[in-house]
This record gives sequence, structure tokens and C-alpha cells, in this order.
Amino acid sequence: MSNQNISPEEPGQNQVNFNEDQQPPPALSPGYIPNDPPIDTSLATNDQTEPPMEVHHHGHVHETKKWREYLFQFLMLFLAVFCGFLAENQREHMVEHQREKQYMASLLSDLAADTAALSNAIPLKLRRIGAIDSVFLFFNEQPHAKTISGQLFRTIRRTNFDARFIRNVITINQLKNAGGMRLVRDKQIADSISSYDQRCEVTILYNDFYTENSLVGNRQFEKLFNATDLLPLYIANKGGAIIANVPDSLAIRIRTTDLNEQLNFMMLEKAYARQEIDRYFEIKERAVRLMELIKKAYHLE
Repeated sequence: MSNQNISPEEPGQNQVNFNEDQQPPPALSPGYIPNDPPIDTSLATNDQTEPPMEVHHHGHVHETKKWREYLFQFLMLFLAVFCGFLAENQREHMVEHQREKQYMASLLSDLAADTAALSNAIPLKLRRIGAIDSVFLFFNEQPHAKTISGQLFRTIRRTNFDARFIRNVITINQLKNAGGMRLVRDKQIADSISSYDQRCEVTILYNDFYTENSLVGNRQFEKLFNATDLLPLYIANKGGAIIANVPDSLAIRIRTTDLNEQLNFMMLEKAYARQEIDRYFEIKERAVRLMELIKKAYHLE
């Protein structure tokens, strides 16, 4: 530290007067470094008690930022809800498309079974018509015949036998009753299903008519054939029917008074059988066309 000359101070300038009770501060020795001055806690106390400094914000800047944040949050929420709606809607479409394809696969199987049943039923009806024509030819050649052979007996009984078409309705009933028809997006296929179902329903009504005719035909046979000529077969019969066991050589008397009614009834049966054959062909064609549409639209085999 450099030595400086300290001049005596002039009276009244920077002079500190001490009372008698006060001692002057001790003289500082050379090289003394004073410690930090004591902290005046009163200043801190005063700083805490003072009111906080007011900060003036520019109102328009703060409100603009807040408005943008609200708009951003709203857009994000809207996008989240909208995307969720799209995802759920897409999922429902996928589920409905899968259900539609399952329905069509099941319907395709039903249609295949229907066409097989129709293919089997048509020849049976044709043989029924052939049996009726054989009876007509016999009595046309022998109008006064009082007995018939066992072979003609079986032929007459065959005129009352036929096969009924019983369709598979499980899938189409599910489509109609469970609202499944709305799943069929292809209008041409939907119309074809409805048309096929309508034609089948008409045919089912004729099945009831067929049952009634079969009962009438059985009553006709009970009056036409002489039971005493068939008693040995009735006695020996151990099965459900005796028609197949009737020998060709057996002579069976008939009641000629009931023959006229029987022949007229057979003519009605022949006409009904021919009408049913035409309906069966129509239903089969509709089924085949519908199967082709389904296979092409849904890539099914």
C-alpha cells in the first residue's frame, strides 16, 4: 500500500465529534483488511414489507396468445373426435362387410342344396306323369276291365306319389328377420334374392295343396281296389308298405263304379304335376343366376 500524506482536516469539514462517553475507534494497524460490514437486517425487513412492484402487461398481447391457445386446443380435440369417429365408422363398415360376405357364402350353400333338390324332384314328377299316362292308356284300350294286374296296381299307386321341394330357409330368414338385407350393397343381388324368395314362397303354398291331394288320392284307392284280393299280402306284410311286394301276376278286382272318379282325379294330378315342373325349372334358373351373381360379386366358389 502506498503511503499518502494526510493533511489535517479543516475544522467543520468531515470532522467527527465524539462525546465524552464515546471512545474513538481504534487505530488501524498497517496491513489491516476490514471484514465485510455487518448486514443490516432492517433493510431486508423493509424489502419484504414493501408492496410488490406492479408489472403492467399489455392486455392485447396476452389475450391474443390465450385465444390462439384455445383455438388450437379446440382444433386438436375436434380432430381427435373426428378421427375416432372415422376409425369407428371404418371398423363398422369392415365388420358389416365381413358379415355380408358370410351371409352370401351361407346363402350360396343353401342355393346349391336347393338346386340339387330341384334336380332330383323334377324327374320324380316326370315319372309320376308317365305313370298316369300308362293308366290312361290301359283303360283306353280296355274300358270294361274289371280286374287289373299287380303291375298295374303298382302303377296306379305310383300316380299319387311325388316329391315336394323343401327349400333351405335358414340364411334367407336371417337376412329378412335380423335386418340383414340392408347389408347387401349390390342392388341386383338384393333384388334377385327377394325375387327368388317370392317364387319359392308360392311353391311352398302348392306343397300344402299337394298334401291335400295325396290324402284325396289315398281315399280314392281305398274305394277302387277290392281289399279281399290283397288280404294275403296284408297278412304277410311286416314292413310299412306292401306296394313293392305285390307280384305282377296277382289279379286284383276293381270297383268300376269308382273308376270314372279315379280317372278324372288323375287328370287333375297330371295337370298339377306339369305346373309344378314348370315352377321348379323357373326356381332352379333363378337360383343358378343368383349363385353366379354372388360368386362374381364376392369372389366365392
